[in-house]
Amino acid sequence: MNGGTLVAVQTERVVDVVIDPRSGGAQAVYTYLATPEVGPGDSLVVPLGNRTALGFASRVYETTEADLGFPFASLKPPTSLVRGLGLPPQLAQLARFTAEEYICPLPIALSAAIPPGARDRLTTSWTLVRNSELGARNGELGNGRSSHKSADKESGISSSALRVPSSRETPGSPLSPLQQEVFRFIQESGGVIYDTKTKKLPAATVRALKLLKGKGWVEQNLEITPIEERKGGERFLRLSADENRIDKFLTQEGKRKPAQALTLMRLQTAERASFSAGEIKSLAGVTDATLKALVENGLLEQTSADEKALPTPPSPNRYQQLAIEAIVDAVQAKESRSFLLFGVTGSGKTEVYLRAAAEALRLGRQVLYLVPEIALAAQGIGRLRDRFGSKVAVLHSELPPAERFRNWMRARNGQAPVVLGARSALFAPLDNIGLIVLDEEHEGSFKQESAPRYHSKTLALELGRLHGCPVVLGSATPSIESFWEADQDRHTLLVLPERAASARLPEVHVDDLGEGYRSGHPALLCQDLYDRLTETLKEKHQAILFLNRRAYAPFIICRDCGWQARCPHCAVSLSFHRRDRRLRCHHCGYSELPPDQCPKCRGLRVSPFGVGTEKVEEMVGEMFPEAVVARLDRDVARKKGAMEDIFARFRSGDVHILVGTQMVAKGLDFPNVTLVGVIAADLSLNIPDFRSGERTFQLLSQVSGRAGRGQAAGHVVIQTFNPLHPAVQFAQTHDYVAFYEGAILERREANYPPFCRLVNVLLTGPSRTQILEASTEAAARLQEVENVEILGPVDCALERLQNRWRRHILLKLPAGASAHGVGVALLGLAGKDLQVMVDVDPYSLM
Repeated sequence: MNGGTLVAVQTERVVDVVIDPRSGGAQAVYTYLATPEVGPGDSLVVPLGNRTALGFASRVYETTEADLGFPFASLKPPTSLVRGLGLPPQLAQLARFTAEEYICPLPIALSAAIPPGARDRLTTSWTLVRNSELGARNGELGNGRSSHKSADKESGISSSALRVPSSRETPGSPLSPLQQEVFRFIQESGGVIYDTKTKKLPAATVRALKLLKGKGWVEQNLEITPIEERKGGERFLRLSADENRIDKFLTQEGKRKPAQALTLMRLQTAERASFSAGEIKSLAGVTDATLKALVENGLLEQTSADEKALPTPPSPNRYQQLAIEAIVDAVQAKESRSFLLFGVTGSGKTEVYLRAAAEALRLGRQVLYLVPEIALAAQGIGRLRDRFGSKVAVLHSELPPAERFRNWMRARNGQAPVVLGARSALFAPLDNIGLIVLDEEHEGSFKQESAPRYHSKTLALELGRLHGCPVVLGSATPSIESFWEADQDRHTLLVLPERAASARLPEVHVDDLGEGYRSGHPALLCQDLYDRLTETLKEKHQAILFLNRRAYAPFIICRDCGWQARCPHCAVSLSFHRRDRRLRCHHCGYSELPPDQCPKCRGLRVSPFGVGTEKVEEMVGEMFPEAVVARLDRDVARKKGAMEDIFARFRSGDVHILVGTQMVAKGLDFPNVTLVGVIAADLSLNIPDFRSGERTFQLLSQVSGRAGRGQAAGHVVIQTFNPLHPAVQFAQTHDYVAFYEGAILERREANYPPFCRLVNVLLTGPSRTQILEASTEAAARLQEVENVEILGPVDCALERLQNRWRRHILLKLPAGASAHGVGVALLGLAGKDLQVMVDVDPYSLM
C-alpha cells in the first residue's frame, strides 16, 4: 500500500516440468509458462537450451515473480502438449511422495512411470481448427468445397465447419495456392494428417503447414504412435490338454530339448491358462523358435486371451468366505483400508484375491496385482488371465519393448483394467484403482535397491490412499513389521488356517552338526540325512541338497602361517573354483590362478577351506557313485543353456540329486522330489543383520516347500550348529506365530523396526582417508536432526568393493517419522569422488 493505494501484484500461471532424467539429468525440474490446457500429469515437449526434451507436468500453480525468484519474461511456454501420453494425477502425486519419502530427486522418482521408448514414438499431427471465430471476422464460410459430410471422430472436427479459404479470405496474409492445396488435403484426410518417422511429409508441405498454423487455420500437436497390431491379433498360447503327452516329453525327449522342457515346466504351474508369446518368452527366457517347435509338436496350442481353462471357480471355504466379504466390503465402500491375509501354504489366498478383484471390476474400477519376481509369476498370470481374460496386462522390464509399450497403453486407455507386475508396476498408468494386492509381501525383492530406493508396501499403501481403495498384503510368513502392524490394528488381520485337501506339508527333521565335531567325526552329511538320501534313491525318488554358497570352497588358506588369498579390489577372500582352477571374487569378478606355494612363508600346505556347492556335488557323487548328481548355482547358470539343461534332466529323472543355491529353492515343481536337505542353515543365521533370523525362517519354510509336491510324502532335513535357534525350531514345526512372538520381543528390546524407522547412510569413495573424514562430518551434521539415534560411523561389513571404501551410519528415527531432515542435513556433502547414498527403510545393511 502506498498513500492508501493498493498495488496489484502480478501473478502468472506456471507449470513445473519434470524432464526424463535420461535426457535432462537427475535434477531436471524446470518452470515454464502454463498454457490453459496444461494440467498435472500431462506430457509435454519443452525447450531445453537449444534442443527440446520430453517431460511431465508435476505441479501447475499461480505465483508471483518474488516467489518465483526471476522475471516472468524469462519463462517460455511448452513447445507442445503430447496427446495420449499423460500420466494420471494420482501417479504424479505418487512420484512426488516417493521423492520426499525416500530422499531422491523427483525426476528419478518419476522415471519409473515413463513408458519405454516414449520419445521415439512421438508423431506430429496437423489438425484443422474450428473456424467460427474466423467466420465471424471474415464473413460467412459456408461456401467451402469440402465433400465430407460426417464428423471426424478422432479429431472432433465437423466438416461442415471447415472450408478451403480463398486467397482473399484471411486473417493474416493471403493463402498461397500451395497453402490452399494443403488445406484441401487435410480436409480430404478427415481433418487431420500425420508426419511420422516412417511416412514423412514433404518439406514444402511442412513449411505450408507452419504458415497455416501461424494464420490460425491449423494446429500442431504431438501424439503417441500406436503399436501396430499383428495380422490376426496378438498370439496367445496355452498348454495342450494332453497331460500324458507333456509328461512323456518331459521324461524322455525333454532332456535333449531343455529350452522346450523348461518352458513347459514354467507353464505347468499355471495349468492351462493363456499367455501371450512375449509373456512366455520372458518367463522361460526362450525364443520364438522354441515356441514354434512346441506348437508344431502339439505341446502348446493357440488360443485367445479370453479362453477359460477352469469352467467354474472353486467354492471358497468358510475362512476364505469371511476374508472375501471383508475385502469386498472395503472395495464397495471405496475405502483406503489395508488387510494382512495370513494364510498357510496351500490355503487358497489367490482365490480370495480373485473374488475381490472381480468385485472391483464389476464396479468399473481397476486392479493392481504385484508379485515379487516376474520369473515366478506364471501361476499369478495364469489365474488372472483364466478369470479375467483379455482384461489382464502384464508390465515388467523383461517383456519385448513393443509388447511392454502396448500393455502400458492398454492400461492407460482402460482396455486392460487388471495389471500384474513386479514392484515397478506400482507406476502403471491406472487412474481408478479399486484393489491393490501385494502377494508374498515379505519378499525382499519388494525393496528397490537402486534409486529410487522405495519399499513397495509403503508405496502401495499410499496409492491405496490416493485412489480410495483397499490394499491386501498376503503371505504364509509375513514380515515381522507387517504382522506387528496387524497386531496393532493398522491392518485388518485375515487368517486362512485350512489347507486344500491335496496340500500336505513335509515332515521336517533337524540334525546337530556339532555332534560330529564333538565325537571327532565331522561329516558333510549327518547320519540321518545320509540314511534318508540312501532310502530316497532306493525308492527311485529324487532329492535336492541346498547350500547358499557357491564355489568349491569360500577361501584357500596356508596351514602353516594362516595366509589367505584376498581380492585386490574388495575386502573379501577369493573363492576357490576347482573345476576351472581359479580363485574368484564374487563381488567384482576378479580372478587369478591359485598359488602352488604360500606367497608369504613359501610353505606348500596351501589348500581350500570350507564347503561350497561345487564341493558338495563332488563329495555326494563319491558317497553315492550309482547316482547322477548335478549342480545349479550362478556359476553354472551363466553358461548359455546350462540351467535349462539341468532342469530338463532333473525333471526327466536322469539326474537323481540336485545340489544348488537359492536358485533351486523356488519356482518349479518337481513331483518326484521327496527329500530336501539343508546342508548348513547357519550361513544365513550368521549374517550381521538384525533380520537374519527372520530371513532364515522364511528361507527354510520356502525350501521345505520343494519336498513332497507329488503323490509321495516329503521329508526335509535341516543341518545346523544351532538346532535350538528359534528360526530353526519353528521352521521345523511350521509355526510362524511362535517365531514372531519371540522375534518381536527381540526387536522391541533392541529398538529395531517396527519400533523405529531405519535410515542407512552409506559413503563410498576411492580414498579411505577421504571416507573417514566424510563419514565423521556426516555424523556431525546428522546430530542436528531431531529425535535421531546415531550408530556409527563404522566400516561396512564389506568395507571395500570394486576399489571403493565403504563406511555407513545407521540412524534410528521414531517409527513413522519423516526422513526429510536427513536429506537436508547431508546436502552438499557428496563430491566428485565421494558418493553418499541414503537408504530409507533398508532391507540389507551389508
